[in-house]
Amino acid sequence: MGQNRILVFGLSVLIMLSVLLSLPAIRSYISDILQHYILQETSVGEPKLPSRENDKKVCGLCHSDKSRDFLKPYQHAPFTNWYCRDCHVPHTVGTGRHEYVVDLDQLCFTCHFNRLDKATYSYQHKPYQLGHCVDCHDPHSSNFQHLLRTSPKELCTACHKMDLVYNFRYQHKPYEIGACSDCHVPHASKYKGMTKLPGKQLCYTCHFDRKNELNLPVQHKPFNTGECTNCHGAHATPGDKLLLIPGNGLCLACHVGLGERLKTGYVHTPVKAKCTSCHLPHASAKPALLPESRTDLCYKCHFKIKNEFQSPSHHPVGNGLLHCDGCHDPHVAPSPNLVKKPGNELCYLCHLGLKSTYEKLKHATRARGRGGLGACTNCHVPHGSEWKPLLWRQQEVLCNTCHTDIGLARYNHPVGTEYKDAWHGGEMHCASCHGPHGTNNRKFLLIPKDGLCLKCHGKKLKQSKNYDIHRLIPPRTENKDSGISTKVPDYKREPISETINKQVRIFKKN
Repeated sequence: MGQNRILVFGLSVLIMLSVLLSLPAIRSYISDILQHYILQETSVGEPKLPSRENDKKVCGLCHSDKSRDFLKPYQHAPFTNWYCRDCHVPHTVGTGRHEYVVDLDQLCFTCHFNRLDKATYSYQHKPYQLGHCVDCHDPHSSNFQHLLRTSPKELCTACHKMDLVYNFRYQHKPYEIGACSDCHVPHASKYKGMTKLPGKQLCYTCHFDRKNELNLPVQHKPFNTGECTNCHGAHATPGDKLLLIPGNGLCLACHVGLGERLKTGYVHTPVKAKCTSCHLPHASAKPALLPESRTDLCYKCHFKIKNEFQSPSHHPVGNGLLHCDGCHDPHVAPSPNLVKKPGNELCYLCHLGLKSTYEKLKHATRARGRGGLGACTNCHVPHGSEWKPLLWRQQEVLCNTCHTDIGLARYNHPVGTEYKDAWHGGEMHCASCHGPHGTNNRKFLLIPKDGLCLKCHGKKLKQSKNYDIHRLIPPRTENKDSGISTKVPDYKREPISETINKQVRIFKKN
């Protein structure tokens, strides 16, 4: 019987405790007591905060809607501990007013006084300048770090409308992920645009690999002065590499003169596509911001031309005397193949003395060929050739393509690699006697009348391999030297004219 009474009494006590603990006021009272003793035990040896009254009993009765804010990960310290009167002045129930202990624009600085030193900075964020901290920060709690009212990107773009660049394809990574504070400070800055660092110093915090380019001797002016945003957008752009204008439009925005020239003439293909095909955008060790020497750069695309400049006879390109841009304009030119001057005018840029003589010749007025009427390229190759001087074919073969009557003659002056030029030395060719670009003598002779012949035949010479070199028959008053033969060449082999004609036919056929 006694045991039953004890059991009934115990069940009654448990029921009464359950009822009492179900009441919010009782649970809150017990929680405060437990927190008081727990805080005392954990704060041994640590500095104690000023004793402040927890306002949960008073404020919590009406502002129960704030209880959901305690579930958010980031909370304002006074709010977490229900120290409402750190910021608010108690008010009459039902008024719904938000009295503050000081003016709202000064309230935050009573605790966050370390932010006041930035009030002297030249560039200040408007909410910070006005003390409207709650425009960006929630005073109680938030789902975002630093008690921001929403995500950083949405918060910034709520005022700083980025509609113009929002849909651009190429976006700066900090802007794309909404990390505006990677580049900008939220309160105040010494630098324009509220940036953390000035100009290029800010860019180099991420693009540090570009800093070494400052040591190169040739630098693009915007890069040298640190004005990166003259070419690149800080947020988003329609152009690759965050260029403000896609393609070559950006370059032509400054290089206006080139843009005007591109409207006429023949344009180099890379200029139509990308200037950076030939030029480096920041800095280079070579002039004109080229990645390598002018000639080597041309060989990157025109690699077949390189072999022509390695021929036995070639323009002095690649040895420092001449570069490709000596004849060709790298951007735009009035003539095909991007040559700087049309026709023979290009050649006269270097061969100044030829214009006054060659233009008067029949070569200039009648000669036709692959280059056109009177063109230098009728006879000469512009880059390199197997035959000097830059001829399309061996000299005799080339001359006889037009002067066929001379080539067909049965008897002719001996020419070719087997015959020696006694006057100039070397081999005997057409140009040993004739000036192909012009002389003041008939038939383009280097010396008028018999003076030319006497250059070789005016004295005793050694016997040639195929014939006896003869001289003019001396006057009757002069005794004949028995050691001098006066006979004409004896062609015991095939006539030289027939050999040349065969070469001419092969040349024409090809």
